[in-house]
Amino acid sequence: MNRFVFGALVGTLATGCGAPRASPIAGDVSSVLERGIADGTGSFDHSAWDELLVAYARDGGRRFDYAGLKQDEEKFEAYLSRLASADLGSLAADEIQTLFLNAYNAYIVRDIFEHVNEDGSYEIASIRDIPDVFKRETHVVGGFELSLDNMEHNILRPIFKDPRVHFAVNCASSSCPPLPVRAFEAARLDAQLDEVAKTTLSDPDYISVEDGALLVTKIMEWYGGDFVNPEFKGSEKTLQAYIAKYSTEKVTSFIEENGENLTVRFRNYDWALNRP
Repeated sequence: MNRFVFGALVGTLATGCGAPRASPIAGDVSSVLERGIADGTGSFDHSAWDELLVAYARDGGRRFDYAGLKQDEEKFEAYLSRLASADLGSLAADEIQTLFLNAYNAYIVRDIFEHVNEDGSYEIASIRDIPDVFKRETHVVGGFELSLDNMEHNILRPIFKDPRVHFAVNCASSSCPPLPVRAFEAARLDAQLDEVAKTTLSDPDYISVEDGALLVTKIMEWYGGDFVNPEFKGSEKTLQAYIAKYSTEKVTSFIEENGENLTVRFRNYDWALNRP
């Protein structure tokens, strides 16, 4: 399979497998974001979220101690309150991108946290046990009630056009790329996004060579079009070329050696909760 055809195939898979499309958000929130991106100079402090990640992220971000977070519930709720009242129109563009990356991850944690009992037991085994968890508009950012899908598919993907977002946001599931163990910061966002891309694409649980084929995380099937879209930052002509930028020497060599004859398979996705 030649590289051009492979790239086209990935785009077809990504738009035909039920994954949400990237489409810019409309309405008042759109106007506020446009104002901030064009003229904003302000910043937002995510140090509280950083401290919570350091305290409760486990196993390099593969697990999160939702039950343990009850010890710092007040600090957590205070951070969410600050997200809710953020002045989006005053923030610089990179600050807005940073805020929505952190907000997505923090609200995912909140959604799971709400299903942990006082005795530390869990009411759910998967985020999918929460009805409409990705679509319900119960997450307040900058005064706007948004869904998780709004944040990812209507703000982060279409506005900032960076495929690394798929390694930066966490869906509280075992097969999801690890939750970043430090909060994103606007001043070093590009380096942090490179870091999460490398962390995922160099990990054999997400990218590996098995039985003569390249075994790839399902996320790159669902959203394959973002990785080969020339409008997206750092995109490549093919999915395997994108992987080669961040993966191990073994994987990169395998991709280069097989060229047009490369066989790609996508992993099954495990939605089990990423609890300790």
